[in-house]
Amino acid sequence: MSPGAVLAALCLLAATLLLGAGQAYAAPAGADQQVRLGTPSGGESDGGVRIMPLGDSITDGFNVPGGYRSDLWQYLVADGHADDFVGSQSNGPARLGDHDHEGHPGWRIDEIDAHAADWVRVTSPRTVLLHIGTNDMVQNHDPAGAPARLSTLLTHITDAAPTADVLVSDLVPLADPVLESRAAQYNAAVPGVVSALAAQGRHVHFVAMHSALTTADLADGVHPTAGGYSKMAARWYSALVSSPVTRWEAENSAYASVHDADLLSSPTASGGVKAGHIDNADSYLQYVITAPYTGVYRMYVRAGNGMGSTCTHLLTVDDAPAVTVAYPSYGWEEWSMTGVDVHLRQGANTLRFAKGTCYAEIDAIDFATLGAPTPWI
Repeated sequence: MSPGAVLAALCLLAATLLLGAGQAYAAPAGADQQVRLGTPSGGESDGGVRIMPLGDSITDGFNVPGGYRSDLWQYLVADGHADDFVGSQSNGPARLGDHDHEGHPGWRIDEIDAHAADWVRVTSPRTVLLHIGTNDMVQNHDPAGAPARLSTLLTHITDAAPTADVLVSDLVPLADPVLESRAAQYNAAVPGVVSALAAQGRHVHFVAMHSALTTADLADGVHPTAGGYSKMAARWYSALVSSPVTRWEAENSAYASVHDADLLSSPTASGGVKAGHIDNADSYLQYVITAPYTGVYRMYVRAGNGMGSTCTHLLTVDDAPAVTVAYPSYGWEEWSMTGVDVHLRQGANTLRFAKGTCYAEIDAIDFATLGAPTPWI
């Protein structure tokens, strides 16, 4: 299957494999249960696959420095990938190990196009993540012509970097109905633009981003909240690993509950709520996860730790022995991703996070399949 077909299939899988608000996905049998700890970077990346986050203020991370790039970096670290974000711009928090990017607030497609070929020639990215067109809609800059401008931009990028893979998303939702109507027409055209260029042999691939968020994930009607950016990161990572990444929120009573712990309001949690105060011997956060079949699954724990040193939880899956899940300390509301391989059986499974050493909070857990990484990361 071609990479473009893989991504198209991912979009369908993400829509069809959900059970309620969350769904786990099976991985190859026989994988060992293990824990990987994300570790803070001491500075910018010094090597690895070169990835260019490209776009406007949403790529820059307006209102949330780092934007989706922070959680995307955490996913990459959790799976042990060596990557190098590239671009002429730089910003973001400490948990983002490489702050470089090519996000330009307020820029339209044509304005990005005026410089994109030079940017990719200078930085030689292996992979480009492109989310662009919001300002064409907001500024009412010939929205009907935006798909053609996108095609021109992609042509210039792929001419300048013919061996790079360019992952192109549609736009996240816009709260204003007029703007969303313009964006809907543009979004409907983006897959066709990508398909036409892919048919020419260009390495371009469509990623469905609009469906990853709702208007509840917007801070100001245009830019995502911290939780919305986290959902964007999950969708980008889903494309990069060619596997649906599906989130189960700690506060969703349909499948999650706390005992001697609390669900706390959080401005940076993906659903606006986190599970905290897992402080005592009998405290826990518990999920009941329904697995479609028996196998090993890749789980990512989005956790916060402001204790100044590594903290842990004890994770049990049904009747299996407890394993330790460790979280680096970036500060409260500064989330890390820790990857854990867990064996689930077909049907209902109980996952319990109990107190380990010191204290940590959980926003959500994500599931994806295990497998060989794409060359894009």
